[in-house]
Amino acid sequence: MAKKIDFKTQMKSNVTQTVTSGLISNETIKQKIVILDELKNLIEPLQDEELQGLEKNIIENGCKDSLIIWQTTEKVINPESITDTEQFILVDGHNRYKICTKHNIPFNVMLMFFTSLQDAKNYMLDLQMGRRNLSQIQMAYYRGLRYNNEKITSKAENFNKDVVEVKTSEKIAKQFNVDEKTIRRDGEFAIGLEKLSPSFKKEILAGKQKVSKKSVQQLTKVLVTNSIDSIEDLDKILSKNDKQETNVSVEKKINRETILTIQNMLEKLYETNSLDDYQSLKAKVEELGKVLSEV
Repeated sequence: MAKKIDFKTQMKSNVTQTVTSGLISNETIKQKIVILDELKNLIEPLQDEELQGLEKNIIENGCKDSLIIWQTTEKVINPESITDTEQFILVDGHNRYKICTKHNIPFNVMLMFFTSLQDAKNYMLDLQMGRRNLSQIQMAYYRGLRYNNEKITSKAENFNKDVVEVKTSEKIAKQFNVDEKTIRRDGEFAIGLEKLSPSFKKEILAGKQKVSKKSVQQLTKVLVTNSIDSIEDLDKILSKNDKQETNVSVEKKINRETILTIQNMLEKLYETNSLDDYQSLKAKVEELGKVLSEV
């Protein structure tokens, strides 16, 4: 049985390294809060009943938890930016921020510092997995996002390095106390989910639609051009892809057999220099050509 991750200790360590100013109520900062879709869309939205419950609680009791703000500059967010003004990016508390601004409810903020947008993403995912009672499928999704996000950064950082770094999948697997293959499958699962329509994806993560992880993982090998809104749509696309893969496999097998046959007959023709062998080779090539044209 996998050892349960001590997320509280993990988060405390992260906070100790990043927080410098503690709780503040600076109205100037609050007025400059920026929401990045790239961060907002990283976390799945609450279900309607969850959001309604949170709104009711905040209206009645106020906003008790501080919003986490990343104090940074434009060039850190976008290296191609021509300006480098200070930025206050909302990292955690998007739902609370929306509710508080809607009802004019006071809230506190806590400044944090990250070296990059990638670090902020990793923090958000770790925080998400540590605070909510996630289902197995939700945990697999967030582990997959964590792996995919860090894998991109790891490749960029290790480019042209002579030192062999620990594989990202091994690193993430150790962090979450699971097998390395599980992390790689989670990565495929997260990629596959992004090929579904937002509503279908949301229902799967909420447990309202029962779809096997393997089916979603198979979407990584499929070019999706139409919206996948249901299990029926998913089954049709996978079935079509299976037929295409079968045809490709048959074609590859025939191609291999064709090359081997021609090689053998050419060798024989070279040794015998026989007209009969030449005619046999010519007939075989024509025969296999017809077969290949029908695949």
